[in-house]
Amino acid sequence: MSPGAAYRTCHARGASLATHRHRHAYAALVLDGDYTESSVDGPLPCTPGTLVLHPAYHAHGDRFGGLGAQAINLDLPERGWLDAGPSDNRAFGQAPAPVRSSETGRSGMGGPDAVLAAFGASAWRVHHLGEALEVFARCPQRLPELLACAAPQAPSPLPDWQGELLRRMADSEDEIGVLAGRLGVSAEHASRALTRSYGMSPRALRRELRWRRALRLLATDLPLAEVAAAAGFADQSHLHRIVVAHAGCTPATLRRQIKYVQDPAPAQAA
Repeated sequence: MSPGAAYRTCHARGASLATHRHRHAYAALVLDGDYTESSVDGPLPCTPGTLVLHPAYHAHGDRFGGLGAQAINLDLPERGWLDAGPSDNRAFGQAPAPVRSSETGRSGMGGPDAVLAAFGASAWRVHHLGEALEVFARCPQRLPELLACAAPQAPSPLPDWQGELLRRMADSEDEIGVLAGRLGVSAEHASRALTRSYGMSPRALRRELRWRRALRLLATDLPLAEVAAAAGFADQSHLHRIVVAHAGCTPATLRRQIKYVQDPAPAQAA
């Protein structure tokens, strides 16, 4: 199965998009201008030739530069076309493999770095923008080949304390001001800095970390009540409300969708 038809998006100079969530995986290729995409994954500078792969249910905001920006986008299928692409399948909305119990202190759940990485966006630099545009516009089935030749692009570097605070927020129920204080940072400064870097307030970031953890755990066979508890939600009904709000379906349905994506695609008839 191939990606869908390409479509373009244009944004005015100095414009911004508040944090929003996409329910389907998609790829975006920046054609001109520049912007910064902010999410739990960090601030990602996007310039002509940047190709960003967004998994399903990814939340991010955008701040556009003085020239605005134009991008071409492709909605990605759930599975079945990735064989020639990069090995990091989460960029296509595919769930990471469940973590072995020996890798975690809690059943089925990875450490904070795994939580931050699971279901995150990834960025790549294409070698030739014109050829990449041709793939998006005319030959979307060749997107895996394009990615295989592209170079990974990292988010902008941030002060070490910001990443450490995010990791502690993922694993601790302590107030965010308390966690920041242990790193020698005031609550006010931490709030301003995190909002600027990640596009969300500290409270919203913690909710997003719990959402990603829930997605990761739904790929396992843990009972839903245990998924809710391990992800940091008050109870199973709280998990239910968040999943319905973010994914438009119940946790049980979302679990089936995640496992469908994880399973090998059926062979095509000759």
